[in-house]
Amino acid sequence: MTELLRQVPAKLLCCAVLAVLFSAALTLLLGWHAIRRLAGIPRVPRPPETYVALSTTWLLLVATGLVAIGAIVLLRDHRRVDGRTELAEVRCRAAGPDRVRMEVRASPSAAPESYDLEGNACVVWVKQVELRPGLAILGVPAVSRIDGIGPVPRPNANPEWLTPRPVPGRRLLDLVVRRTESVPVTVPVDAERSQVVLSSLGGGPTLKPSPAEQLGQDGASRHFNELGAVSARRAPP
Repeated sequence: MTELLRQVPAKLLCCAVLAVLFSAALTLLLGWHAIRRLAGIPRVPRPPETYVALSTTWLLLVATGLVAIGAIVLLRDHRRVDGRTELAEVRCRAAGPDRVRMEVRASPSAAPESYDLEGNACVVWVKQVELRPGLAILGVPAVSRIDGIGPVPRPNANPEWLTPRPVPGRRLLDLVVRRTESVPVTVPVDAERSQVVLSSLGGGPTLKPSPAEQLGQDGASRHFNELGAVSARRAPP
């Protein structure tokens, strides 16, 4: 839950809360007017245009609330993409003849996931989901996740009908999702180094060395350079 709250932009959360509150208030108002009319309770007549305007506003509020809540629900499984966004840390190592072992850590606080696969290469499938333009204004232009490791799908927190798929269909989720694609990324076999999977707006997923290991390599490089400089100063002329 904490990870989800960190991902939800304040604008999106405020939009969802306000849409739910105002739509609930309009529902009570329209319902009260309908009950009074059915029960024959004396009331001040309103022109039909008033009820048309109120009903249209109610529909817009309900649709806005559904879209905002749908985007928040997607963030249970996906990472909000804003520029170059880190999705997970992955490591591929040989586990025997024609077998590899893949480790995936979706966040620093998450436990690592381990997958034993047949073959000589590790492939992760990155799902990139482009959302409706209105959600970009609310801070969520796209979401992404590691969707599969080789032929093995990763588990989803959301039910199937709330999971974006590359094949379009007439689903409620289409109010939120504009386009979905799954892109394979090959992770090099290296037991000593981890890679970070990145997703970005308008581009495909890429890899980069893990920041911790890159920092260690930079420190080791500086250490060897310092040793070389000391040796050069101590060398006899």
